[in-house]
Amino acid sequence: MKIIDFSATLLKEIKYLNAGSRRSGFYEERLPIHHARVDALPVGLDAVVVTADLQGRERFQESPGGPPRLLGEALPLRLVQEVLPEVGIHDPSRVAVLLAGDFYTVPALDKRGGTGDVSAVWRAFGDEFAWVAGVAGNHDTYGENSKARPRFPVHLHYLDGDFVELDGLRIGGIGGIIGNPERHQRRSEEDYLFALELLLEERIDILLLHDGPRGLNARQQGSARVRDLLSTRRSPLVVRGHAHWDQPLIEYENGTQVLNVDARTVILTH
Repeated sequence: MKIIDFSATLLKEIKYLNAGSRRSGFYEERLPIHHARVDALPVGLDAVVVTADLQGRERFQESPGGPPRLLGEALPLRLVQEVLPEVGIHDPSRVAVLLAGDFYTVPALDKRGGTGDVSAVWRAFGDEFAWVAGVAGNHDTYGENSKARPRFPVHLHYLDGDFVELDGLRIGGIGGIIGNPERHQRRSEEDYLFALELLLEERIDILLLHDGPRGLNARQQGSARVRDLLSTRRSPLVVRGHAHWDQPLIEYENGTQVLNVDARTVILTH
């Protein structure tokens, strides 16, 4: 699946609450929703929603009661009602979702970071769409046991060093980031590269990462060694989050595309 056109015009911007960088409070931010076209989609799909790093909460006036929900928990229904019809998609059962991690923000919105349960985000996407495949971010947990793999319904596919085939798409994923393995959702660079090499041997169509490769310039942060590996072992489409790039889509000389969805959502259609 290759992206052949990435629109410069946003489909929509969704307002949400972002935690301030200091303890002084929160502020209103906007989530950009992009539209891109791919050369082909599986017969059973009309669109694929791709997103990551939705580290915010809905605005108070949009909350159904209680603390504002996680942005990723509120987003799926808004996509169905407000965004997908703009690109001619009216049947969410023909839409799939790729999640590249980091969907938690503390309820009080009084600090950046924080680690917590994002199961509700995955389930919210699963409630609206055909299937979900994704990886964990370094701020994500699932349920009470922070070290356990999530126990999700069968159409929600959590990936970490493994792959799944859905509607003819072979999707592999590696969660977390490169770092101190003693910390939550981190692994050494050597372990990360080893896991990545094994996945690439499976001839996957889409590679989902939370951390990931460096881009084409110094401002597009990431791992140079992961970039070098992907530059020699072609994977048609790499999706990553964690580090924000102003330019969402790049392509290496060998044809591998990298789509950065940190703090953004992209709707892929044919």
